[in-house]
Amino acid sequence: MGDTFAILYVCTGNMCRSPMAERMARAALAARLGPDADRFTVYSAGTGTVDGRVMTAEAAAQVKAYAADPTGFVSAELTESHVGGADLVLAATRAHRSDVVTMDPGALRRTFTITEFARLAAALIDRAVTDRALTDRAPAGQALVDAPPELPAEPVERARALVAAAARARGTVRPARPDDDDIPDPICRSAEVYEHVGAIIAEAVGVSVTALVGS
Repeated sequence: MGDTFAILYVCTGNMCRSPMAERMARAALAARLGPDADRFTVYSAGTGTVDGRVMTAEAAAQVKAYAADPTGFVSAELTESHVGGADLVLAATRAHRSDVVTMDPGALRRTFTITEFARLAAALIDRAVTDRALTDRAPAGQALVDAPPELPAEPVERARALVAAAARARGTVRPARPDDDDIPDPICRSAEVYEHVGAIIAEAVGVSVTALVGS
């Protein structure tokens, strides 16, 4: 922590969903921040795996399809140190989110599902843009009630501020269906399922990274 920011992705086997998210997030950060991406650490782990498994070939293909690099990935079993070292924990499903918080109750306010955080982050950014426009048109000295705080320009500070804002906003921007906060497990399923899951993850990662670093 400190001058860096760590993102942990969690699923079950750490062979499909969380590796895809990890590698897509690394690529998105590099594209937006260049050398400053080194200030962001992205890693993943599984609640029901062992160390040293490789990503499935289908998951690796999805990583490549979104211009990210699957090379060298090996699985890790989720531990308290993984959770404790993360500034933001993003879980594949609500059950994984519960597993993380059961392991480390102190992680509650920085643990979300992957799609939940993307939805909250997008809503916060949209609201900030709208509120800025309204403030610009408001009479001098008149402030908006309950306006979200301005996010810092500096990427790590911005990421920390956004996570705190998302924790405060939790439950205020609900999914169309509760299951929308769960990304299905594609393991041992068709290429089409992997493509569907890859698209969900890529969209959520893109929205989240853009909101986190502001680029």
